[in-house]
Amino acid sequence: MQNGFPYIDILIFGVIAIFLIFRLKNILGTKTDFEESGLNEKKQSKQYSNVISLKSNNDDLANEEIDKIKKVDSNFDTVNFLDGSKTFFEMVLKSFVSGNLDNVKNFIKPSVLKSFKGAIDDRNKENETLIIDLKSIEKNKIVSSVVTKSSIKINVFFETLQITALMDKHEKIIDGDINKEILVKDEWIFEKKINDQNPNWTLIETKSL
Repeated sequence: MQNGFPYIDILIFGVIAIFLIFRLKNILGTKTDFEESGLNEKKQSKQYSNVISLKSNNDDLANEEIDKIKKVDSNFDTVNFLDGSKTFFEMVLKSFVSGNLDNVKNFIKPSVLKSFKGAIDDRNKENETLIIDLKSIEKNKIVSSVVTKSSIKINVFFETLQITALMDKHEKIIDGDINKEILVKDEWIFEKKINDQNPNWTLIETKSL
């Protein structure tokens, strides 16, 4: 496999955990962080502006985007890339829930990493526990891309079924439901420098849809 996904030959971004839905005060949320998917609106005050809107979900657009990418990176393989992004997505979620981002920090843009860490710190201050049980990834596809002379940016859409909940220090559920699956839609943006010797992709933006 080619395209820089460690663990998949080219695991786009190494090991880690986001997404999403809770306490990342919108880190992976609708504002380049994990949005706490309805968790305590009073805590969702941070807004992020570096978000790219989803243009379209149709297959024709996806094929056009892939052709555009292959013109500058002939080794690009769609299957490998999406398999890698899926693995990375799962790892990010696990890492974020555990509160330890060491395994993925080198594959995430510093500003996004800072947001993740801030959400984890806020959670720890309140002695809260986040639960994200990823049941399945229903959709995983490329929806848009931006190709320049120096880099490739790819927007990937994820539709997943999750069980999510947030518990306070007394282990009382304050948000979410451990007995109910919810459908979560997210868009993550990855970037790779065209002439860089490093084959790995970097997570540069995230949002919930």
